Amino acid sequence: MIEKEQPKVFTRRSFILGGIQSVLTLGLIGRLYVLQVVHSKHYQLLSDKNRIQSVILPPARGKIYDRSGIALAENQTSYRSVFSFDKIEEIDQVIDKLKHILSLSEQTVSFVKTQVRKRKRNLPIVLKEGLTWDELAKIELHCIDLPGVVIEKGQSRLYPHPFETCHTIGYVAAVSEKDLDGTPLLETPGFRIGKSGIEKRFDTTLRGDPGFKQVEVNATRRIIRTLNTFESISGTDLQLTLDFPLQKAVYDIFQKVESGGAIVMDVNTGAILAFVSQPGYDSNLFTNQISKKDWNALSNNPHRPLNNKLIFGQYSPGSTFKMIVGLAGLNAGAIDTSTTFHCPGHYDFYNHRFHCWNWKLGGHGHVNLESAIAQSCDVYFYSLAASGLLGVDTMAATAREFGLGETTGIELFGEKQGLIPTKSWKRIVKRQPWTSGETLNVAIGQGYVLATPLQLAKMTAMLVNGLRPVTPHLIKKEGLTPFASLGYSPKHCQVILNSMANVVNQPWGTAYRSRILEEGLEMGGKTGSTQVARITQQQRQDNTHNDRPYFLREHALFVGYAPVHAPRFAVSVLVEHGGSGAKVAAPLARDILTAAQTLIPV
Repeated sequence: MIEKEQPKVFTRRSFILGGIQSVLTLGLIGRLYVLQVVHSKHYQLLSDKNRIQSVILPPARGKIYDRSGIALAENQTSYRSVFSFDKIEEIDQVIDKLKHILSLSEQTVSFVKTQVRKRKRNLPIVLKEGLTWDELAKIELHCIDLPGVVIEKGQSRLYPHPFETCHTIGYVAAVSEKDLDGTPLLETPGFRIGKSGIEKRFDTTLRGDPGFKQVEVNATRRIIRTLNTFESISGTDLQLTLDFPLQKAVYDIFQKVESGGAIVMDVNTGAILAFVSQPGYDSNLFTNQISKKDWNALSNNPHRPLNNKLIFGQYSPGSTFKMIVGLAGLNAGAIDTSTTFHCPGHYDFYNHRFHCWNWKLGGHGHVNLESAIAQSCDVYFYSLAASGLLGVDTMAATAREFGLGETTGIELFGEKQGLIPTKSWKRIVKRQPWTSGETLNVAIGQGYVLATPLQLAKMTAMLVNGLRPVTPHLIKKEGLTPFASLGYSPKHCQVILNSMANVVNQPWGTAYRSRILEEGLEMGGKTGSTQVARITQQQRQDNTHNDRPYFLREHALFVGYAPVHAPRFAVSVLVEHGGSGAKVAAPLARDILTAAQTLIPV
């Protein structure tokens, strides 16, 4: 019985096993059909995503030129190593290997590892820029041991004249987290944006539009071939009003001083021809990642090389403000050309004595407005302010007409507006009433009055161009329409011009020793010195106020124009803690205006 049933059992088992195999086979075939036919496009897309990558092609940044076409910011070909770590597991080991191959600093290694932790896995990071040929060869030689590391050819920013133009052109630097706004271009490895100066103000104009290319990569993320390319569109070039030969001349002249700045402006158009803040810095340091050592040297420098003193610095204008006060007095009818005051070297106001700058010489005697400006007599303006005929609000109104107390509109970020005080300003801000003694300080450009060197350049240009408003600008423009002249008497305007000419060209003028001797190039102007610390009576008696520590010395100022017979150029010169405007700032202005008339002939 048992032997007869064995074939039946075997047959039944074979049938069951065969059925199971058939079901499995059918299931496998069905699954293959679903994968290869029904969902083929989906899995092909996933495969392509692993095999094909889209790479953004950053556009070439627009170049920046001076008024004659001299390049002030351009691009150069460079190579960099980029790390695509989205498929790499041993990230730290790869970075450590590259550290020895490229001699990366600990600061750079730490920065890269931090970026790896912060960034999305699909965003590569730049390991090192500006690779040398030796470094390129080393990376290629060890490519097998450096999965995810690729070399990219690109462009980097180059400033041919970094120290001379740093505060005007500015610089580009790496995109920070606060700069990210969702624009894919900003997330591109090594992309740079403008961080200061013209580079920042016109960043989107200079940036251009990106392109992209599709590339096929292998398992180690190395590019095998390029499939498609869509070229980027370069940024727009910019042409400035700067005249680089003059810019360099002003920069060289200012190497004589530690800290300050100078502006040369076309008095008729407001075009900035030279714009130098001292000390400068090498703007190329920021093109690649600036080292900690270089950054500390710049940020810890007491002369603040990163600050543009021409628009950031706010200083008491001192005696350079006297033309505004004089013009306000003439316009208000408080004085006329024959009005005189006696200067014994001081002015006593209640229980306080206000000194004139030459008080030890016994003062200036009887002076009118022209001689008061030429000799910089403080007592004349103290007397005018104390007379009650010219109040602080009237002075403020005239000052604002000449652009003081408000930004000029120059194409740079961070411009300060200065301060022109009024009675209402003090009541609102200080919550105190205005005092008569404060009016005396305002009359000589001290007290609360603050102005930037750029504002003083604009003021000077307007005083000598027929009292026509101008807008200082750095971008070259065509067909500018001049503004109408302010409503002041031409006779009053001529008084101010005569006064400024006498400052330099008459023996009693405060800047006579700094006059331009070459016929036809003569200049006019006004000296100024502003206190940064109170001068005691004892220091006046001992004549030791100029022997104080550097940062307690007065600022030296000079505003001027040339040529006297037909003004074309206005200059504003500041020397921080330089002392006397006549002895320090005026000679610099003379050299600058001589260079302007020589380098930019009619």
